[in-house]
Amino acid sequence: MLAESLAAIESSTAMLNQLDANTGDGDHGTAILAATRAAAETAKAKNDEPLNSVLESIAWNVMSSVGGSTSALSGSFFIGTASAAASGELDTDQTIEMFAAGLKNLRTATKAQVGDKTMLDALIPAITAMQQLQGTDASLSAVFQAAAAAARTGADSTKELAAKFGRAKNLGERSRGHLDAGAESTALIYEAYSRAVQDFHSKSFHNNFDKH
Repeated sequence: MLAESLAAIESSTAMLNQLDANTGDGDHGTAILAATRAAAETAKAKNDEPLNSVLESIAWNVMSSVGGSTSALSGSFFIGTASAAASGELDTDQTIEMFAAGLKNLRTATKAQVGDKTMLDALIPAITAMQQLQGTDASLSAVFQAAAAAARTGADSTKELAAKFGRAKNLGERSRGHLDAGAESTALIYEAYSRAVQDFHSKSFHNNFDKH
């Protein structure tokens, strides 16, 4: 999942920087690329360690990857996931709980809400969509498909919003008509997560089928 998200951000860095340049510093693509690269590389390097330990390492490496709110918020999310990763093998409901814990911890680091034209316009709907499937028979693939769809809808909605946080806040009503770069990168990441989970499930199905 992290490798797939890195590939998605790598191919979209210039676009994300341009989105950010419309209302801010123009460096969000570069910042989220550094954060996703730190996450993917840490996960690969610490693959044999317990899941909560891997997630903690990801958090600290993400936060030291680049300055600014992007790394701080991403790191806070991973710290939260680590607190709920009690096992190395999580079922669907436990995975949802892990992501929900990530959002809960991230929200201690920002007062932004849905409608404020930030990454939370994509992230909160994504996690909410996952939680709505908790306790059902939904597959992990279905859970991440729902998260990706909700994140995309949330990101697209930011085009009509006026910014209330960051440098874009200074533009006020003039920030309308532009997508928020943080929400867009969040949607790209959850779409990448969904592709990775679907691909994994597809390969697992065919491998099991071939054995029989």
